[in-house]
Amino acid sequence: MSTVIMSACWPLQGMTATQKAVLISLADNANDEGVCWPSVSNISLRTCLSERAVQGAIKWLCAAGALATSDRTGRSTVYTVTPAAYAPPQEMHPRSKCTPADG
Repeated sequence: MSTVIMSACWPLQGMTATQKAVLISLADNANDEGVCWPSVSNISLRTCLSERAVQGAIKWLCAAGALATSDRTGRSTVYTVTPAAYAPPQEMHPRSKCTPADG
């Protein structure tokens, strides 16, 4: 379990409870690089969701950029949790020019 990945996922907004539950379950399984490979049935058991709901959430999370998948022939899918790719960019303001005080 990676606390770095988990703590990056908790504040994410703009997804359903189902999608968030699947994301958190994957993050709980992930290493510090965000990589894990639980089966859909395992995620389903952990989240109390149907396998179909888990599959739909995974598809949505991939489209939203919070998750990447890599299929392995005859083995479970490898997931990479990418919360930074989902998070909206930070609002950056240009530094304003400082002017000396009159005196």
